[in-house]
Amino acid sequence: MREAGAARRQLERMLASGPVDLAYGAVEGTPRNTRLQLRGEPEKLGDEIPRGFLHVLGGRALPAEVRGSGRLELAQWLTRPDNPLTARVMVNRIWQYHFITGLVKTPNDFGMRGQPPTHPELLDHLAHRFIESGWSIKAMHRLILLSATYQQSSELTKGASPAHGAVTEYASFPRRRLSAEEIRDAILWVSGELDAAPNQGHPFPTPVGWGYSQHGPFSAVYDHNQRSVYLMTQRLKRHPFLALFDGADPNTSTAERRTTTVPTQSLFFLNDPFVHEKAEKLATRLQGVDSSEHEQVDLAYRLTLGRLPSDSERADVEEFLTAYRTELTLTDPSAPPTRA
Repeated sequence: MREAGAARRQLERMLASGPVDLAYGAVEGTPRNTRLQLRGEPEKLGDEIPRGFLHVLGGRALPAEVRGSGRLELAQWLTRPDNPLTARVMVNRIWQYHFITGLVKTPNDFGMRGQPPTHPELLDHLAHRFIESGWSIKAMHRLILLSATYQQSSELTKGASPAHGAVTEYASFPRRRLSAEEIRDAILWVSGELDAAPNQGHPFPTPVGWGYSQHGPFSAVYDHNQRSVYLMTQRLKRHPFLALFDGADPNTSTAERRTTTVPTQSLFFLNDPFVHEKAEKLATRLQGVDSSEHEQVDLAYRLTLGRLPSDSERADVEEFLTAYRTELTLTDPSAPPTRA
């Protein structure tokens, strides 16, 4: 009994602190064929179905010598040279990422119920180049971003309607809203607080004292100043920021994100402590620049909007600063003069 208690305590110490980092993963069971469940009833079994791939998509049974899970064979089947569907789906997703709308506007449905490609020759060309590059996503990004189509102005060409010219013919580059991750990263970068270093693992609770269940699942938010790609994503509950700004649903494949405009998004920018804190950091960053107020205003516009202010915008800023200083003086006459 004493030895069992010592062994348990040793196991708990190893789980909590070493000698190597703890990681969770699935292990393969014993591969075997399954039997058809008649009308979906597990008690009513029909014929045995050999392991393999969907016949409707040109699949076949796995060779008898395959003893593993079959995942390697699945990957080889999906990426075989005579199967252009996988490459088409992938390049369509990459195109959609850059242009808002895919060449196939139903990215999760290339079948009879989906929409046909607006530019089938272009889709086939990109799929061919994708396969030629060794399925390199980076090479496909480079090909699209260096194209004349991607580098079009966002202003419509003369005679082109927004519906036809911007989306179908790509006569101009369609404007788009920032995603949730881009909004958060932009706030951090403007404030000077963005930590570009790669993130490490999240500080999950020690497994020794876990008591999570179906009705009491694990839930946590780990905030940091690193890129939003390092935010923890859990299936049961989205990160509050990502949920507010239409982040992807972690429970399913999200082919296209919804775009909403709701009052809570505006209220977030008005009231949330995160925005207030980063706004103060931006103000400190501007005040730390040894330059004139005029140059500080220029820097503020360059950091936040990526451009210089127009004459009317500069006049509005000067009017606001004058009114703000006047109000400060009336509130506290002994306060020292303030800068932008």
